[in-house]
Amino acid sequence: MIDMAWRIQDEEQDVDFTGTPRPLMGTWHYLRNSLRRGWRTWASLSFAGALIGLGLAVFLPPPSQGSVTLLMAHPANLEAQSAMSTDVSLLTTREVSARTVARLRLPMTPEAFRATITADPVTTEVLTITVSAPDTESAVRRAAALTSVYLDFRATQLRSLSSGLVNGYEARVAGMQKEVAQLNTQYAVASQEGGNQTQATELLTRRSQLNSQIYDMQQSIADAALTTDAAVSSTHVIDEAQPVKGSLKRAAALDVASGLIGGTALGVGFVLFRALTSTTVRRREDVAVAMSVPVRYSVASASRLPQRLRNRLRRRGRSGPSDLDVLVRGLEAHLEESAPTAGGERLSTPGPGHGVAVAAIGDPRIAAAVVDSLVDAVRAHGRVPFVADLSAAGALARRRAADRHASGGRGGPAANGVTVFRPTGVPALATGPAAGHGRAVDLPDDVSWREAWEQADVVLALVQVDPGIDAENLRTWVDRVVPLVTAGEASAELLETTAELVRAAGLVLPFAMLVGADRTDESFGAVALGEAARRLVGQS
Repeated sequence: MIDMAWRIQDEEQDVDFTGTPRPLMGTWHYLRNSLRRGWRTWASLSFAGALIGLGLAVFLPPPSQGSVTLLMAHPANLEAQSAMSTDVSLLTTREVSARTVARLRLPMTPEAFRATITADPVTTEVLTITVSAPDTESAVRRAAALTSVYLDFRATQLRSLSSGLVNGYEARVAGMQKEVAQLNTQYAVASQEGGNQTQATELLTRRSQLNSQIYDMQQSIADAALTTDAAVSSTHVIDEAQPVKGSLKRAAALDVASGLIGGTALGVGFVLFRALTSTTVRRREDVAVAMSVPVRYSVASASRLPQRLRNRLRRRGRSGPSDLDVLVRGLEAHLEESAPTAGGERLSTPGPGHGVAVAAIGDPRIAAAVVDSLVDAVRAHGRVPFVADLSAAGALARRRAADRHASGGRGGPAANGVTVFRPTGVPALATGPAAGHGRAVDLPDDVSWREAWEQADVVLALVQVDPGIDAENLRTWVDRVVPLVTAGEASAELLETTAELVRAAGLVLPFAMLVGADRTDESFGAVALGEAARRLVGQS
């Protein structure tokens, strides 16, 4: 008997660490935040568009115009709407423009003059003609000349239409008159012979019909000529040529509004296009996932007071407000937590080799400001720092030199008597004092760095990790690295590469910091469990 309860055990499946999918970036909130961040761009373009519109209104004012109003009479046998359309078509013909140009001897082609003509049929009998010109006098003169040429040309065309009809009638009248003459001859012959009376009666009847038709056609000829002459003579000018008074303020307002709308549309489009095509990260969660470390501290702004005012406040024992103080206090607390211990007790003066390097990922000047403030905070607690600038452009050294210059070179509170050591050669390949005996240190010989190193309690450094160079030499300076990411200036791939280089060098990567985060960013700046587990599985 077969045991139905028996079954093959399923193989254990790998744990799925994918986690929840990341949200799409092209959302309304993301676009709104992009517009908020890039408000200077689209506001500047809006202002530039308004200035361009105002400049066009001032330096390229609208052309002057002359206007004429005509009363258009049409033949009675024509439909009014169709006749008015014909009148407008006759006005915009090349022949009318050519005759006007020739009469005024204008230095322009008939096509160019035709482009300055505007016809506005107010009703089926009233037509307004407007002509543009460089100045008011020319506009009035051109409008008057155009009206005279147009009325003559229209009269000629109307008479040509009626003359064709009259010629047709006259040809038929001549033919019927010949036929009447033949009937008269036949009737006379029949009367002399005294023949068939029936034939004579038919001849008289036919002659009477032809005479009646001849009379009707002669009447139509007279009516056609009369209606055409009436239409030509009744058409006249109601309002003589006069300048059109336009509002300069209205034209300027329209130009400014058009420029403002165009500039705003261009700026908004540029900001949105850049946001949708950008691969940089801005959210705490994106930074944490890319570097596999929590973003413990983030600030929305890195703005500080001007350099001179900040130095003046320092000399008075006051410090300027700054969002960077949050980052500085976080680094200071981490240095206290990570201090080496001996016998279970934390050393009060850990010694050189223990410290932190702030890795600038983005603007190195922000990281230099953080290290600069951290130096002051460490010294305020009675500790002696060894400060090194391993950035490519020497941002920290330049900042301290600027502080020393602002304090008058007296080494006062702005300088704090701290020397910033700058290695020789390529900073990313420089060997530090913690390399041990037997290795050359890449520091100038004329600088008393050995004494500063031996007296230091902590090492503070500013670094820039180059994705093309390993970070092995960083171990000869510090034992841990804290990335300082500037939002919108680094891609996820760059962050991931930087973190991998730091870990490969055997350095501690405790957390990351973010500057320029959106105030609306509510993401959790810690690595998700699934992401961390997947990272550990990949490393194993």
